[in-house]
Amino acid sequence: MGQGDAAIVASGSWAGLIDGGPAGSARKIEAALGRLGVRRLSTVFVSHMHADHTGGLAGVVADLRPRQAFVAGSPTSALAGAFRKAGTNVVQARRGGKLRFGAVRVTVLSPPSLSGDPNADSLVLLVTAAGRRFLFTGDCTGPNEAAVGRELARGPPIDVLKVSHHGSRYSMTAGFLDDARPSTTVISVGVNSYGHPTQETIDRLRAGGARVYSTQKNGSITLTVASGGAVAWSFPRSSKQVTRGAR
Repeated sequence: MGQGDAAIVASGSWAGLIDGGPAGSARKIEAALGRLGVRRLSTVFVSHMHADHTGGLAGVVADLRPRQAFVAGSPTSALAGAFRKAGTNVVQARRGGKLRFGAVRVTVLSPPSLSGDPNADSLVLLVTAAGRRFLFTGDCTGPNEAAVGRELARGPPIDVLKVSHHGSRYSMTAGFLDDARPSTTVISVGVNSYGHPTQETIDRLRAGGARVYSTQKNGSITLTVASGGAVAWSFPRSSKQVTRGAR
C-alpha cells in the first residue's frame, strides 16, 4: 500500500487487517475490503507504530469498527482514540500467542517483550491456512529476527514471506532466509527517496531460489488459497518478478 504496509486476510465471515499503510491509505483499504464484501472488520494487527504502517488505520478503525486489535507497543494517540470510540478490544500480543479464526490460524512469533525499538519489537505473525504458511514480519530486525528464524528452521518452509522494511538493505539477513526457506517473497514498497528495494536485498532473496514480487511493480497482489491448498495469484499490473532494485 504505497510506501508502507497493509495486508488483508479473509476467510469465510472473518476478515483481518495487518497494518494500515501510510497516511491517506484508508480509502484504498476500505475499497479493497468492500470488494470482498467486508462491512465490519473482525481483527486488526498492528506490527509497530511507525507512520508507514499505521497512517491509514485510524480512518479504517473509525469506519469499520474492528472487534479486536493485537498490537506490539502503545498505539499512537490518534489510533488509541479511534480504538476507544470503536469499542475495539486492544490486546498486547507476545511471542507464543496462538489464535484461530475459522480456517485461519495465527501464531505470534515475536516480540517476546518490548525493547523500545519499534522495528525490532515488530509483531511477527505466522498465518497458516489449508497447509500453507505465510509470514508477516513488520519491520523486524536484529536478535528478534534471528530468534524467529531459529523457530522457523524447525518447521516446513514458508510459502510466502512479506519482506521486512520495504526491501531496504537491512531487510532479511541471509541467515534468516536460510532458516525460513521462502518459496515466494513480497516487498511492500512504493515510490520513495530511500532507494528501496535495494539490489543487494533482491539478490539475497533470489539466492535461495525464492520468487520476488513487489507492490510497486506488480500492484496490489491477491493470493487465494483453496481448501485443498491450491494457490492462485493475481497481479493487476504485471506478473513478472522483481530482478532490479530502485535506481
